Amino acid sequence: MGFDKSEEREITFLVRSMITTLNEKNPEGYIQTLSDHFIKVTYGDKEFIRRNIQDFGHIDLLEFEVILLKTYTSTVYYKLIHTSKNGVKTNFYGEMILVKSKEGWQIYYVSEEVE
Repeated sequence: MGFDKSEEREITFLVRSMITTLNEKNPEGYIQTLSDHFIKVTYGDKEFIRRNIQDFGHIDLLEFEVILLKTYTSTVYYKLIHTSKNGVKTNFYGEMILVKSKEGWQIYYVSEEVE
């Protein structure tokens, strides 16, 4: 699509890191991939993630594509399967909005549609 390939690689790496750290139950690594806004809106605070990451289930990324890339924002399309702690699988898809700060790219917002 003509995007800056190094920025696109950074964004792809971030999303894959977010999924890996969640699946490995690594709260500090997971927190680093998320913006403070996303943490506050989704979880309330970082302590919630630290206390509860063991219950977050497992994610398998099926599809991923950067669809918009600007200097400080990016939008990506994703499709994934979430497996809950008790083995229930749910397919989700939607968009993620990422923001770039001095720390690098972070996830700012995730829309979720159930398939």
